[in-house]
Amino acid sequence: MQKQALFCSAIVLLLLVVSSTQATPVVIGGSSLESPPPFWDNSFWGMPASIERAFPFTVISRGPYYAEELQVAAFHGEFQEGSLAYFSINLDDAGRPGAPIATFEMTGIPTTPQVVSAEVIEETVLYSDTPYWLVGQTPQGQVNWNLADNVFGTVAYRVDQGDWVILSGRRNFSAFAILGSQVPEPSTLLLLGLGGLALRRKRRAK
Repeated sequence: MQKQALFCSAIVLLLLVVSSTQATPVVIGGSSLESPPPFWDNSFWGMPASIERAFPFTVISRGPYYAEELQVAAFHGEFQEGSLAYFSINLDDAGRPGAPIATFEMTGIPTTPQVVSAEVIEETVLYSDTPYWLVGQTPQGQVNWNLADNVFGTVAYRVDQGDWVILSGRRNFSAFAILGSQVPEPSTLLLLGLGGLALRRKRRAK
């Protein structure tokens, strides 16, 4: 019994080491698969308080993934308010942004174009080869969302919570990257659970 418990403990330790290695965040979607995302510092979409901007992305393979961090290239005018913006990951609804499933609060946006980041507020799982949208807005002034470096794609915007307007094949795709870590496979979770059960039995035996 003790040998079995020691063996299970060794498996648990090995799985913990492997899972911690796999948990290093990687870029799972965005305007490119680079972190930080490349961008043009002199080209941008403006996001005033009345206009939301949205850009589609598809999650990479070998998921699902926990969404952990958002990186965007943004700035606000030196004499304008706009150091705060909200971003959300939304489901795809027939080619348009659907319901939000994750939110990010971006504070301290600078007056010079650069990549800023924020962590996801709630635990969110994103699935491989699945389309999503990243939606951005600001409650004050204007935030300028820099364009990605020579990236073409579909863009969307809406005014005052109205209908989404979809523009296809545009070069002006905004720069962003979503980082995440792989969700452990059920077999890994099962082995971890069995190892914990063996450890409890060992303690009871003592």
